[in-house]
Amino acid sequence: MRNYKEEQDQFDLYAFQRRTLPVLLGWAAGSMVAGLFWWRSSRSWLRGLGSQFFGWGLIDGLIALFGLRSATANAAKYDQGEISSSEMQTQTERFERILWVNTGLDIGYLLFGGWIINRASGNDHRRGLGWGIILQGGFLFIWDLLLLIFQKSNQNAR
Repeated sequence: MRNYKEEQDQFDLYAFQRRTLPVLLGWAAGSMVAGLFWWRSSRSWLRGLGSQFFGWGLIDGLIALFGLRSATANAAKYDQGEISSSEMQTQTERFERILWVNTGLDIGYLLFGGWIINRASGNDHRRGLGWGIILQGGFLFIWDLLLLIFQKSNQNAR
């Protein structure tokens, strides 16, 4: 039998994901639109930037869509008792570990983008690629850190 008092006190990972992932989806859509626009530019720098924005936007969009689909399905399973409170807690801990790993990767993206810019030596297209990586990686760094902060503050408030 479910302990409803315990469930009220528990952090709801699936509701959290359904509230936050639309932001990533919006970023993805905006990145793809901007990327397509810049990709068509006559300026080599903007074409490089645009290709990064479109590619990262596509990947971020797929992650957001699959994440929303998973969170919605898991919320329904949780409501029906197919997922226990302890299973959701395990998934919450796994989600936090993923966010920490992603934050580390984001730092790597920033460094890699800077390395590309530094090595571009007059190649405008490559400089655009590097700046695209820095801007997308920078957003993801802030995004992942904010998710960690919001998740922790919501968990501690319960």
